Amino acid sequence: MTPSELTEELRERTLGSILTAATGDALGAPYEFQPPISSSEDVDMIGGGMLNWEPGEWTDDTSMSVVILGVAADPKIGPDLTSTEALDQIAAGWYRWSLNTPDIGVLTSKVITRAVENASSDGRAVPSAHDFRCSAQSIYDTDGQGAGNGALMRTYAVVTTCLFTPKEHLTRSVLAVSSLTHVDPETDDAGVIWAHAIRHGILTGELNLHAGIDQIPEERRTLWLKRIDDAASAPSTFFNRNGWVVHALQAACSAIFAAGDVPEDKYEQRAYVSTVLDNAVRAGFDTDTVACIAGSLVGAVLGSRAVDPMWLRRVHGWPEYTARDLEELMDHILALQTTT
Repeated sequence: MTPSELTEELRERTLGSILTAATGDALGAPYEFQPPISSSEDVDMIGGGMLNWEPGEWTDDTSMSVVILGVAADPKIGPDLTSTEALDQIAAGWYRWSLNTPDIGVLTSKVITRAVENASSDGRAVPSAHDFRCSAQSIYDTDGQGAGNGALMRTYAVVTTCLFTPKEHLTRSVLAVSSLTHVDPETDDAGVIWAHAIRHGILTGELNLHAGIDQIPEERRTLWLKRIDDAASAPSTFFNRNGWVVHALQAACSAIFAAGDVPEDKYEQRAYVSTVLDNAVRAGFDTDTVACIAGSLVGAVLGSRAVDPMWLRRVHGWPEYTARDLEELMDHILALQTTT
């Protein structure tokens, strides 16, 4: 597919991935850190929780994606997220965001703190992408930490920059951005698998979780196919270590599979998306992230019109953005891809 083939349907599904991810994030935010939610309890965009979120306010999941989208939308940089300039700007953006946020993942916080120390030792106030990568690698080498779900939750933002590129470029882009904070084969595989499923959804309107299996190392493909199959037959609550990237992906898959086949009727599609997000939040623990991950994929398949409009009107967050601001960023990114 070429940039000249950008249709309204492709735009709508790209927007769907972004907005449904943000919606899932905001829906799950007040339930984060809690155990699984029983069927007798309601799930809604109520706000509150341990960090006292406003109703509809997104968390670090979307905020860090906003940085990626903002860099990709900058005409002075362009949508190629494998470039040194783009990665440096993402690293700088995450650093600035981290200065005033109450919500940041444990691993990401460690990476940023050590990256700042690396930069300071070299006389620089703002860490570079190289500082981030060295920090992430050092933490992995010393603590074995690197398989958190943070890189997976924001991979949809990378997909928006690679709609018309070869599959291999999307893979490289996902790994380039992921490596800023996470160093682990599990993280790499999960991000690549999910990114290609999202892109396949945007380009075809079809749900296919195997679309990117050929992009991960051959010796790990059977393992991941089994993990996806396991998620089809177990509830999202089964994957309760969902801060771990593998369980986060499986919980999101389970939330999608449990909602049934993707419907064709537009009213049924809205109910389907709501059910997927509800299933994801009911998994408990890292509720915002699992719902964000699941939302990024079903939104790519069905588009933004399948999201409850009442939820979309409430969605907002750092840096004082609404759903409309996310849409504008996306349009800038798509415009750069169709004019270069």
